[in-house]
Amino acid sequence: MISIVIPTFNEKENLEELLRRIDSTLRGLNYEVIIVDDNSPDGTAEEALKLSDRYPVRVMLRAERLGLSSAVLDGIKMARGDIICVMDADLQHPPELLKELYERILENEIVIASRYVKGGSVEGWSLLRRLISRSSILLARLLIPKVRGIRDTSSGYFMLRRECINPEVNPRGFKILLEILAKTECTRIYEVPYSFGLRRHGESKLGLGTIMNYALQLLELSSPFIRFSIIGALGTLVNLLSLYVMRYFLGLEHELASIIAIEISLLNNFILNDIWTFRKRRRGSIISSLLNYHLANLLGIMTQFSISMSLYRFFGMESILSQFIGIIVGFIVNYSLSKRIVWW
Repeated sequence: MISIVIPTFNEKENLEELLRRIDSTLRGLNYEVIIVDDNSPDGTAEEALKLSDRYPVRVMLRAERLGLSSAVLDGIKMARGDIICVMDADLQHPPELLKELYERILENEIVIASRYVKGGSVEGWSLLRRLISRSSILLARLLIPKVRGIRDTSSGYFMLRRECINPEVNPRGFKILLEILAKTECTRIYEVPYSFGLRRHGESKLGLGTIMNYALQLLELSSPFIRFSIIGALGTLVNLLSLYVMRYFLGLEHELASIIAIEISLLNNFILNDIWTFRKRRRGSIISSLLNYHLANLLGIMTQFSISMSLYRFFGMESILSQFIGIIVGFIVNYSLSKRIVWW
């Protein structure tokens, strides 16, 4: 069975045409359509229930808008089929492509309707909208190693085998395909070109909040080294600000101020890495992990302190610049050892 999961919000006017075209395309195949509606005020869920007399439609009505990805995942839980298709209700995803997606899934594990492989296109987009789309995909391919071979990582139209969905997929993200691709063990992935059409009715859901959520999703799915680097950059600011306060407000000597600043930044970095970079990977208690973190960073700390002190004492370099150079040199050592000793 093919289970077609369609998240909706205010899509009543599109439903009859959508279901008619799906049925015409998949006639003769065993399929179902699951409408997951976030309590649309235009009566989308009620319309879907009426149409269930003519088409194999089931409806999940959610009490409020809980997000696109969570709607898809709730629909997948309700689905009876082993082959899952996700598509939008706005008719920008042509239902006629379903037959080709199905034929391709028989030999693959994930099939993506792609706007950006040869033969694919988008219609009626402004230059800004095209730039946003292309940039979002480029960032995903740069930050997430597992999707570098995929041309359209943000497609909302795709088909996959149920076993390709990792149970740890996060329902809070905006682009559910990106989340699935980043966490799946499935490797047989195929992209089918299609033309992303114009919206017939309703309004686009793209807004500033959507873009911000996507940026946060990218960071969440990026490699540990990227997240470690971001926290390292924040730790650098904490380190230098602490040094500045102790040197120029409290009047401490460079060596003592440097040691205290290093310790403050270590505590900052440990906490943030524990709850974000290597979440759920810590072994043992937080105290033992903190001690291991200091041990893992010992060589980096010694490197940082030695360079900072040498540049300040022997080369007459200013405190902040000396400390900054020491931080840069010790960073790679800190990452390598932390990954092996503290978070496995």
